[in-house]
Amino acid sequence: MNEIYLSHGSLYDYQLMPFFNMASKCSFDGVEIIVGRNEELSNVSLMKKLAADFKMPIKVLHCPFNSWQNDYWPKKPHEKLMRTVEMAYRLGAKVVVAHTALSEDGEYKQWLINELGRYQKENPDIKIGIENMPRRFVLFGKLGRTFYNFKKLPYKIRKKITYDIAAHHPEYDKFAPIELDDIARSLNSIDFLNKFQYVTIDTTHLGTWNCAPHEYLDKIETSIAHVHLSNYKISREHRTVDDGIMDLARFLSKLTKMKYGGGITIETDPYSFENHRSFAITSRKLIDDIKFIKSSLEDGF
Repeated sequence: MNEIYLSHGSLYDYQLMPFFNMASKCSFDGVEIIVGRNEELSNVSLMKKLAADFKMPIKVLHCPFNSWQNDYWPKKPHEKLMRTVEMAYRLGAKVVVAHTALSEDGEYKQWLINELGRYQKENPDIKIGIENMPRRFVLFGKLGRTFYNFKKLPYKIRKKITYDIAAHHPEYDKFAPIELDDIARSLNSIDFLNKFQYVTIDTTHLGTWNCAPHEYLDKIETSIAHVHLSNYKISREHRTVDDGIMDLARFLSKLTKMKYGGGITIETDPYSFENHRSFAITSRKLIDDIKFIKSSLEDGF
């Protein structure tokens, strides 16, 4: 039976201690931690202690986001990936999730193409699963793309000129929308992802492509290292498993039929819960979601 994990990203404004407590009380098989955002999320000793105290193993590490810059981590994405792998060895995690390279990530793209294969062979005990990313339009053509990629501007401002492919409406055409990521120059298409030894499937990201997750499985030609599970509404990602337009039960059932043996992480947005700050309400919802996942996986037998 596949193990089910809770991502700290689902409750990212929790400190690690209450997060581990939540995962333990809900009887998850382990946790996934997105490392590197701050000092606490870079502290291996603290993570080890909490994993032991709550009997909640750290099964997966997620690389820091490329936009996160602080004194605790290197600045370049591939160096962050290698540092995360080093942490995984120390914490006993067997999977590291890394974002793929988008069109503006030239140096990272070349490292993934030319060096990741060798690095993976040197570290066979850690599966590095490259994650499929969202697909979006940006308004005002190439000027809008340049504006969005100017990372010094707050994300909430840049986000105002983008929308999901799935949300396209003809009224947007007068604003000359183009794809935010130049697909021809990125590694975010299934053709490129299939060239990696391992991938991580993120279901909500598939929603932004207008792609049903169970259909995406037919296109996978490489090994699936890990799964991020959440639902999708138009323009709203990382919803709880029952709050969206995607048939996740069918996706999970198909995973079983494919004999996928890896872990499945619930990775929602905290604000997809009724009240994520309420321990009682959120824990009941997570327990229900675990039951849904287990039932859907069993339907594939």
